[in-house]
Amino acid sequence: MRRELFSCFCGLLWSSSVWATDPLGTININLHGNVVDFSCTVNTADVDKTVDLGRWPTTQLLAAGDTTALVPFSLRLEGCPPGSVAILFTGTPASDVNLLALDDPAMAQTVAIELRKSDRSRLALGEASPTEEVDANGNVTLNFFANYRALASGVQPGVAKADAIFMINYN
Repeated sequence: MRRELFSCFCGLLWSSSVWATDPLGTININLHGNVVDFSCTVNTADVDKTVDLGRWPTTQLLAAGDTTALVPFSLRLEGCPPGSVAILFTGTPASDVNLLALDDPAMAQTVAIELRKSDRSRLALGEASPTEEVDANGNVTLNFFANYRALASGVQPGVAKADAIFMINYN
């Protein structure tokens, strides 16, 4: 009896009615989407930030390397992923490529803008700032300073402004 059941079972396995040779049809499923980094947003008060470096007499910048007083500024980021962030500033470099060139050569002459870290040391263009920890709410404030720096003696008066772009590095 067992041998007959076994034979029947084997016959069913090999019969064409049990194993169809024709495909039932092809179904294509297109799956798509985007994978993006979890990114911070800039606090709305800091989106188009203007840092007023003040009004300085040329006597403050008599020789190459002379600087004006440091002016503090900060960038507040929100909705950041856990961890830490750093800022990297870019822009048009001056003849000293670590400094930010003024927007227009007809502006004040032989002057550039120097960016500084929160410890007041120079932050060169293209150099990442020290990292700051993101708080439990996803917020972080990064503090910086800026000042004018004479590139040579004979600084000429005029408007002295520049634009910097910053990128956020996540750690």
